[in-house]
Amino acid sequence: MSANSWRRIGEGDPARTVLAVDFDSTGRPEADFRRLAARLTPREIWQTAQPAEAENELLSAQDYLRRWRRLPEGPRHIDTVMGYCVGGVFAAALADEIASEQGERPALLLLDPEPVARLSLYRDFRKTVDTLTVVPEQERSDAVAEVLAVCEAAGEEDFTATAAQVVKVYETVAGTAFDLLGFDEETSEDLLGLFRSYVSYLHAARQLHPEEGWAAALALTSAHGGPGAVHAGAVRRFPVDTATLLDTPDVAEAVHRFLLERGA
Repeated sequence: MSANSWRRIGEGDPARTVLAVDFDSTGRPEADFRRLAARLTPREIWQTAQPAEAENELLSAQDYLRRWRRLPEGPRHIDTVMGYCVGGVFAAALADEIASEQGERPALLLLDPEPVARLSLYRDFRKTVDTLTVVPEQERSDAVAEVLAVCEAAGEEDFTATAAQVVKVYETVAGTAFDLLGFDEETSEDLLGLFRSYVSYLHAARQLHPEEGWAAALALTSAHGGPGAVHAGAVRRFPVDTATLLDTPDVAEAVHRFLLERGA
C-alpha cells in the first residue's frame, strides 16, 4: 500500500476489512467516518486519502481508482465498501475493481449518496465563499453570481472547463480574504489547494456512472439528503440532517447490523 492512499480509522480483523470513501478535511462541518467508527464495535476500517496532485490539477476518475486500488497491506479480505455523499459514486466503482481482484464483490453501503452535477460546483462554492466573511458582502455575492452563471451556461459535456473556471473565481475571492487576514503564502496555498482538491474530487466523480452498482446497495440517508438513494436496492431514512448523519447512534446501529449480516 502507498501510505498516502489510505488511513486506518478503526482496528479489527483484517479478514473483514471495511473501506470508507469520503473527502475528509480538517474543519469540515459535517461528521466524518471517524465519528461513525468510534460508535461501532472495533472493526478494521480504512478511509481514503486524497492525492496530493489534486491540489494543483483536475484528476480523472481513473487517477483516483488507480490510487485506491493499492489496498492496505497484509493478508485481508475487503468485506464492505462504504461511501458518504459523492464518496458513494467512487465506492461503487471501487467495489467493482476489488471484485475483479479478490473474486467476490464487497457489499456496498451508501450514506447520503449524491451524484455530481454542474450545480454541485455552484452549491459547494457558495457554501465555501459564505464563510469568507472578511471579504465585503458585495464582492462575495458577485463571485457567487459569476459561478452560478458559469454553471448554468455550461453544457453537461463541459464539466472540466466549468470546474476550472470555478477554481479561478475561488482563487480570486479567497486570495482577497487571505490577504485581508494576513495569511502567509504557505498557509494561503494550503487552503487554496484544499479547494482545488475538492473540485478535482467532484470532477473525477462526474466521470463515473454508479447507478448500476448502487442497485445492490443499502442507502442510509438523512431527512432531506441522499438524492442518489433512489437508485439503491434498499433505503432507510433517518430524521437527522446530513451534517450529523455519521454521528447519529441509530445510524451507527444500522451500520453495525449491516456489517453483522455480512459476517463482519
